[in-house]
Amino acid sequence: MNKQQALTQILTFGPQRDSAFSVFVSADIEPNEVPFEVNQQHLIMVLEKYLADEIDADDLEQWANLINFRTDIDGSDIEGYLYALANPEMMGNNDNKANILRMLAVLTQS
Repeated sequence: MNKQQALTQILTFGPQRDSAFSVFVSADIEPNEVPFEVNQQHLIMVLEKYLADEIDADDLEQWANLINFRTDIDGSDIEGYLYALANPEMMGNNDNKANILRMLAVLTQS
């Protein structure tokens, strides 16, 4: 598994996510590397996993923080959503599924 495949597994909560972390952590950030782009489709998929109880509120927060703090991951397309997910205490708590449902409704209407 290469770094891009590892990132895909990690960011989509794929079946090989655990093993992907070891690949990802050991990979260097290359100076001219094109960042992995996380878009609305990725976000919708992750929110749906949360609503289906496949992941929990802590997973959402960690997912958003990973994207926010890595230079090799571009989350600019969903920046406001990432802020809300990474700061649940400021944004009404990710544990409240109603908030996530509203977020998903806004995403799917656009």
